[in-house]
Amino acid sequence: MEIRPNQPQHPTYKQEFKESVDIYDKSFQGAMGSNFDPQKRQYYKAMKESLEAMQDSANGLVNQHLLDLKQKLAQDTNAYIKDPSADNQKKIEKDIKEIRNSSP
Repeated sequence: MEIRPNQPQHPTYKQEFKESVDIYDKSFQGAMGSNFDPQKRQYYKAMKESLEAMQDSANGLVNQHLLDLKQKLAQDTNAYIKDPSADNQKKIEKDIKEIRNSSP
């Protein structure tokens, strides 16, 4: 019987981070297109949960830059939920693009 050391979790964290960004983006797009408040609340919930998943993955990757970008996205998300203006929408779209371009 061969004993193998534990495989690094790095690829799993990367995949989880990317999936979280995708879920966030799809939820954000859905929230922007919805005029039904209960549906918007569900999209906002998915956005917040994906932010938490991004946080966990970035922590696993020990990537301070991604943590900083995720923090900015969280702040812009709160601003958007309070005021879904075009300006706040653009900030989130910029944040998502930056995170995707910086993803591990």
